[in-house]
Amino acid sequence: MQNLLINNVVFLNRFDSILKNLLIIFIGSILYALSARIAIPIPPVPVTLQTLVLLTFSMAVGSRLAFLTFALYIFEGIIGIPVFAKPPFSGFYYLLGPSGGYLLGMLIASYFVGYLAEKNYDKNFIKSLITIFIGTIIIFIPGLIWLGFWFDQYHPELSQQLNLGEGYKYAFKYGLFVFKFTEPVKIALAACITPLIWHFVKKK
Repeated sequence: MQNLLINNVVFLNRFDSILKNLLIIFIGSILYALSARIAIPIPPVPVTLQTLVLLTFSMAVGSRLAFLTFALYIFEGIIGIPVFAKPPFSGFYYLLGPSGGYLLGMLIASYFVGYLAEKNYDKNFIKSLITIFIGTIIIFIPGLIWLGFWFDQYHPELSQQLNLGEGYKYAFKYGLFVFKFTEPVKIALAACITPLIWHFVKKK
C-alpha cells in the first residue's frame, strides 16, 4: 500500500478497498462542486477555490483516485448536474466555454500532482511547493490556449473584431494576469497543507 495521506484516515480504512475508493471519489467530487461555487465572479473565468482543493486533494489521494475523481466531476457536469462554477453550471457546451481549457488542465494536473505525491513529494514543503507550482502551470497551459481561441472565435462581442491570434492578448489579460494575486496564495496554501498534516500524523 502506498504511503499516501488518505491511507491514514482511520474511518475510511474500515471499508474494503473498492468501497473506500468509491467513497473517496464521491466525496472528492462533492468538494469540487462546492469549491467551484466559492468564487469571485470575474468574467470570463471566475476566481474559485477549486484549484486549491484539486491540488490538495490530489496530493492526499494519489494519481489514480485524483484523476478519476475529477473525471467524475466533469461527467456530472456534462450530464446536467449543476456542479460547474458559473451559469449555466452544467452541460456539455460548458466545456466549450471560456473555462473549458482550465478544466482539461485540472484533469491532467490532478494525475501529475497525485503521481508525485506517490513519490513522497507530499511530505516535504519544498518538494510540495515545486509539485503544486508545476501543477498550476499545467492547469494554465490548456486554459490559456483554449481561452485565446475562444476570444477569437466565440466571444459574443469581440470575436468579430479580432484578427486570428489577437484573442491571446485578452486570454493573458483575463485568464492569467487577473490571477496574479490569488494564485500565489493558493499555491502557498496547497504546498503547506499536506506536509503540515504529515508532521502531525508522524507525531502520533
